[in-house]
Amino acid sequence: MEGANNIRDLGGYVAADGRETRWRMFLRADSLHQLTALDQGALLDLGLRTVIDLRRSRELVETPNVFADSSAVRYLHLNMIGEPDPQGYPPPGEGVPMVGGSYCVLLDKRGEAIRQILAALAAPGALPALFHCAGGADRTGIIAALLLSLAGVPEQVIVEDYVLTARYLVDSYRQQKAAEGEDMEGYTWEDYQREFCPPGAMEMALQHLRAHYGGVAAYVAAIGVQDDEVECLRRGMLG
Repeated sequence: MEGANNIRDLGGYVAADGRETRWRMFLRADSLHQLTALDQGALLDLGLRTVIDLRRSRELVETPNVFADSSAVRYLHLNMIGEPDPQGYPPPGEGVPMVGGSYCVLLDKRGEAIRQILAALAAPGALPALFHCAGGADRTGIIAALLLSLAGVPEQVIVEDYVLTARYLVDSYRQQKAAEGEDMEGYTWEDYQREFCPPGAMEMALQHLRAHYGGVAAYVAAIGVQDDEVECLRRGMLG
């Protein structure tokens, strides 16, 4: 896409039972505010039916979603972080403790918002669907991890999907920082990953779900996602 850097498909991952997740059913993305008309047409040509915007309200004002007033898709704004931020978000520190800790806070404190997001993805006629935040790493990464886990995709693969963001956002980040006068020579995607989406952050979140809820399936049940909705998500992922 010309107007976005991190639109990715959750298809093609092998689940524990040997089936592959379906292509063109669940798309994860960064902000859509700069999508060109050709970009939008390409997504609609995939059959896109639902766009779920996970961003804060102020982000919608600053960078409006191009699909917000579309008659071609169902657009939903489901603020995943909430306003004001939940207590303890983000936690102090850097690297894995801060990034992973922020995911744990959202999982614990924003269960109702996450329930609404998963329910919207499970609604009749919702698929193919795209969900996104600003960078496509954190809020989007949590929802993608939950979906992949419900489909039986191994944790290692879920983490690998999460950290791919670094490869797609590093160029625009370098350009942004260089325009602000910072020396970005030698700054690599590994540097970006270490700073913004380290593997340990998603590992920390998944471990948190195991330790405090008994795993992803038990977590989504605890926040109120219905059994039939979970089954719809699994069918959407696996057919």
